Amino acid sequence: MGKALFYLLSFMLVSCAKEEFSANKTPQLSNISPLETTTTKLCSQSTLVSPKVDLLLLWDNSASATFINPSTKSSFNQLITSVSEKFDYHILSAPLISTNNSNFLNEASLVAKDAASVSGNALGILKSKDEAASALSFTKPSGSYEPGIDRATAMIENNRANGIFRNDAYTIVVVMSNGDDTSCEIESGYTACTSSDWKTRMQTKINKLLSLRGNSSVTNSFGVTTLNSTMMRFINIAPLTSCSSGLKKINERYRMVAKAIYEAPYTNGWPTSNDNLNPFMVGSTSFPDNYDMCTIDFNHIFDGVNTAIKQTLIKHVYEFWPITGNSSSIDPDTLKVVRDDNKVLTNRTGQSSPTDGFAYIGNQTNHATRTYPTAGETYTGKMIQLFGVNDNDLIVYPHCLTITYDAVKQEYGYVYLKNGEPSVPTIEVRLNGAIVPQSSTDGWDYMGLQFTNTLDPNLKIVDLPSGANSGYFLRLNGSYKFKNVAGSAVSINVYYISKSQVP
Repeated sequence: MGKALFYLLSFMLVSCAKEEFSANKTPQLSNISPLETTTTKLCSQSTLVSPKVDLLLLWDNSASATFINPSTKSSFNQLITSVSEKFDYHILSAPLISTNNSNFLNEASLVAKDAASVSGNALGILKSKDEAASALSFTKPSGSYEPGIDRATAMIENNRANGIFRNDAYTIVVVMSNGDDTSCEIESGYTACTSSDWKTRMQTKINKLLSLRGNSSVTNSFGVTTLNSTMMRFINIAPLTSCSSGLKKINERYRMVAKAIYEAPYTNGWPTSNDNLNPFMVGSTSFPDNYDMCTIDFNHIFDGVNTAIKQTLIKHVYEFWPITGNSSSIDPDTLKVVRDDNKVLTNRTGQSSPTDGFAYIGNQTNHATRTYPTAGETYTGKMIQLFGVNDNDLIVYPHCLTITYDAVKQEYGYVYLKNGEPSVPTIEVRLNGAIVPQSSTDGWDYMGLQFTNTLDPNLKIVDLPSGANSGYFLRLNGSYKFKNVAGSAVSINVYYISKSQVP
């Protein structure tokens, strides 16, 4: 009996080992990556504008003129060189006193950055820089009349169709005279032209120039088509003290025009000129854009022109801003927008008519970003809209925005069993190391063989192979459904014996 009992116990032990202990549970260890957080920084842009510059140089060709000499020709070449480096220029040189009233371009020469920008009779006077300097030799008029303001205005008006004087350009007139404008005497006679008379006439000529410029509060009663000039200047190089003979000996009329054009405000927001910081003074009255021929170094007669024209930095203003980064999803509630001066913009998403901050507007296609100077720089992708005014919180150059956001949290509710059909009693599930109970309400339950299209599409599946459309699944229920979180991975491990491993 003892031996028989021994054999029976041995058989039972071997049977238990074969059924329960011969196969170890296979671990399926999974880590769900942390919630993706993206931080990107973009900066606003600006445009350095090299504007069109149209220069009219009227050279005194009277019998007493002293302007055209080797020094002025050298200065003229320096002007062309300095302008050519930065601007789209047209430089028209012509005699101050016309000797051929039927041909406004008689004895004129034109230097242009792009010859294709002019046409018609302008093509016949195109010259190289050196040729233009050599061409400064004009016929002297028989009389002493000098209607310089009218000459300047007529030269611009009659040379627009040929492209010499263009819209939206810097329009700069430089009058070089050994005397002064005599249009009052031409019209009234020398004895009848009083101080009040010539001042009234000069004001009318100033108003016509401002009408030609455009963006002026002066009423355009002259029938001229405005140039919409980015800036207009009238630069006077003449005897401003007493070194020259001539009308009243000291220039007054050109001086008045130069000052008035310089100081006339612009109605379109362009800044009034403020570059002539050392103007000619008469007592306590300043006369900007006036240079005294009696003291000027002829090698530097065009220095005033060079200070008058400058490249313009246009600051871009943005109402819409791209959200960049590699993340394919954005949780709008996590958006944080910070300006480079550490100002945190308030999230106004969903609010009506906000006055500052930003709102998430989602995916956009070829959406404009700017409000100034144009609506350019389109963007396709996720964007925010900015509200308010410039810098509160529309973004203006040179400010930058740093945008931080989390991807949309993914909720996981299923586990794909990679080792096939399980032996259900052997299943053990751990979430971040803690045991998950078996429960159809708050734990896990086994679903068996399922097609993926029958599962809840709002729940993610742990370990689903790419392209798989069916398999054996566990379901997570109640509080054991989980989402990926920022900063750390979530571990979910399943241990079980596959049925194929059970004899």
